[in-house]
Amino acid sequence: MSDRFSLDPLWRQAALSYTAVALAPLGVQAGVQPVLARVAAAAAPAGLRIVPAETLHLSLYGIAPVRSDFDKTAYWQTHGERALTELRDWATAQPPVTLRFTSLRATSIAVIAVAEPDDAVWSLRRRLAAMLPPPPGGPPQYDLIHVTLARYADAVALPADFAARISALPLDLPFPLHTVALMREAVYPALEFDILATLPLVALPSGSPEPVA
Repeated sequence: MSDRFSLDPLWRQAALSYTAVALAPLGVQAGVQPVLARVAAAAAPAGLRIVPAETLHLSLYGIAPVRSDFDKTAYWQTHGERALTELRDWATAQPPVTLRFTSLRATSIAVIAVAEPDDAVWSLRRRLAAMLPPPPGGPPQYDLIHVTLARYADAVALPADFAARISALPLDLPFPLHTVALMREAVYPALEFDILATLPLVALPSGSPEPVA
């Protein structure tokens, strides 16, 4: 067993967060199923908690991040409208794109799919980081574009070479990014949540009026 792996202490815990996300379209939910089967085969039986397909999502930016300890309701009440405005302005200037997930990684608490870098995602992250005050504890660190596929149910049972097995698995998964959403998470990891707003990505022609909210 490798000591690199551990159980996520927040699993199924009440945990409030506000996050800009892209929910996985149905095609992505279907396309990831063979990948999940290969991931499960690399682990011990019952060693993983597979993420339910309907909760698969890409976290674009943590406005009030789940792993930070502060009054997130108060932060959202103060800065939420600004966050929504920035997200809407970005979406109306950004045409739809397709992200491509090309590698798998076993982190200390999860198996993730990692996408190739994409300017659309980085531009949104830079915009929100510049316009919103950092939450207590510092801003969220997003150095990857990733989707979490599984968390560990029995970290002790995972084979010592589990990380190598996962990274050796092939992956070529397109993820159409056509809408973004503001998610209010209630039970981690997105086992219970509300969508506060859904915004389509559509670059307006030059000179077009802004859409009415």
